[in-house]
Amino acid sequence: MEDGTEVRLYDLKREPPEWAGIVLGTQCAVFLSDISTSQPLSREGKPFPNAAEATCLVFDSLDAAQRFCQSTVDGQPNVRCEVFDGQGRVHPPMLVVIHPSQQRLDDPGAAWSRRRRLIAALLFAGAVPLFWVGWRSKGSMILPTFLGISMMIVALRCLHWDFGLKHAQREREKRLKEHRRRERASDTDSA
Repeated sequence: MEDGTEVRLYDLKREPPEWAGIVLGTQCAVFLSDISTSQPLSREGKPFPNAAEATCLVFDSLDAAQRFCQSTVDGQPNVRCEVFDGQGRVHPPMLVVIHPSQQRLDDPGAAWSRRRRLIAALLFAGAVPLFWVGWRSKGSMILPTFLGISMMIVALRCLHWDFGLKHAQREREKRLKEHRRRERASDTDSA
């Protein structure tokens, strides 16, 4: 299964019919999609004619899946590979592999995090004078207070967004580490 076994996502003739039910133990599933449209792709990088024909690739190990993903994106820069364990899409992918030329389009990294926090700080700072103007007018001007509240809400949303991305990244790293630990334990048990 070094090249992965192609499995239809949902097949009524199979027991269990959904793909996540057949990914066991240390196995993992790779989903290919177009990086700009998120359209599911076949192993060859072609879109599926209809959604019922969509497939994923099941690998016995995370390393085999990662090698496949790396060779796929090296040959097809428009492809995004996402690796999931048997829990399915309940959680974010354990691993996302994209071509280095596409990294800037997909990176929620440190630069964007700093921008979100800077935007939040500016919005908080901008809201303070608006609250002051509203307070000084003794309620005769509601627009500054309304704008101040709106700015605070947007600032909190930026911080929440940043926190959510960081939490998802930590969760992904934790699940990846746990999956690798299970693989090592499985290898020592079989040896």
